[in-house]
Amino acid sequence: MLARALVGVVMGHATFALGSSTATDYAAMMRLTVDGLIASQSAEGLFPYGFDFLSDRELEPDRMSASNLIRQAGTVAALAAYYRYTQDARLQEPLQRSLVALGRHSLPIGKARLQDWIERAHVLSLPFGRWKLISALRHFGLLYETYGNGRVVSSDHSYDNALAGSVALSLLAEVLYADTARDDRFAPMRTAWLEGLLSLRVPGRGFRQTPTSIDESDYFNGEGWLALAVYGDLHRDDERVATELADLDRTLMQRYSRNPSPTFYHWGAMAAAQRFRTTRNIVFVDFLRKQSDIFFARFEKRERADANHCGAMEGAAATLGALKQAGEGNTASALRARNWLSREGARLRGLQLQPDQTGMPMGGEAMLSAPSMSQFPGAFLFGTYEPSTRVDAAQHCLSAMIMIDRDRLDRP
Repeated sequence: MLARALVGVVMGHATFALGSSTATDYAAMMRLTVDGLIASQSAEGLFPYGFDFLSDRELEPDRMSASNLIRQAGTVAALAAYYRYTQDARLQEPLQRSLVALGRHSLPIGKARLQDWIERAHVLSLPFGRWKLISALRHFGLLYETYGNGRVVSSDHSYDNALAGSVALSLLAEVLYADTARDDRFAPMRTAWLEGLLSLRVPGRGFRQTPTSIDESDYFNGEGWLALAVYGDLHRDDERVATELADLDRTLMQRYSRNPSPTFYHWGAMAAAQRFRTTRNIVFVDFLRKQSDIFFARFEKRERADANHCGAMEGAAATLGALKQAGEGNTASALRARNWLSREGARLRGLQLQPDQTGMPMGGEAMLSAPSMSQFPGAFLFGTYEPSTRVDAAQHCLSAMIMIDRDRLDRP
């Protein structure tokens, strides 16, 4: 346990990763991440949640929380994006197992006609009496139905823990896998997850956090927008989704222009960048530019310099890619994003656990000896001196590296 931390020893007494002064080899880092995830995948199809090396303890070894499952779904989506980018056939079978696992965690959901009327009448947007409102809706069964064509994804087979983000990221993973592999075996689940996500959408608003809630989440709004944006790009003949997206585009861009959110930023940036690639409408580039300016002026300064910033890197990479495509690759906004990504990219290898790594520096001459690190090659630490990892750290870092490498964002 804590006794395994050898503090004050000479730093050369254990193996650890150091940052490199040479150009960042994103391809090699991505392969190491993906290889580590494939090797650690359970028979069920999911991944170890994380590990605290200071206490030498696995996170949630015998349970599945709602936070765990949404991060599992996000990791599957990142692996599917890597599969789409590299066409690496090794990913096909692991992704199939993961999608089966997410399917096993799915619950049926439907929406009554009266519920649909209540939502369209904007009753759920009332700013007062919300506790009484949700109690009444729950009493009369007007929040959701436990049958129907839709599916939501729950960690414990309860609707309380069926997060909107979990079904959104499951849908995102499936559409990326299916389009890359030309494999429609999961098409019924794709349709069900799409219906489940749409059942949580409130007209003129974002997504309800769960079927039992009437409140929204900045995270889930961004994740839901991204999933529908990618689905809409790959299924352009789906007129209902096209209509839903047009309304969601307006709603979320107006809301987060007025009230920017650091938890929405990276998901919203990836969604807006996808919508620009699909529509070529410059309104999305304008939104991305303004959100990026807000991020660097307000949000980026709040982060610890030694922390893992891969989530924010996703937002910056998505923005820079769209600016390049729009012919704005040399503007002040683009140059600031590129310079920041270059600095953060140079830090990534120092945050990634290497094969046979058994320790890490903790500042000065202090050293943590952690033999368990050797079990997690390719995983990412939460910070330069933060001896813990979690599956979503790999998810966000892999996603950011894909965009940087794919769109050559590390080059002028």
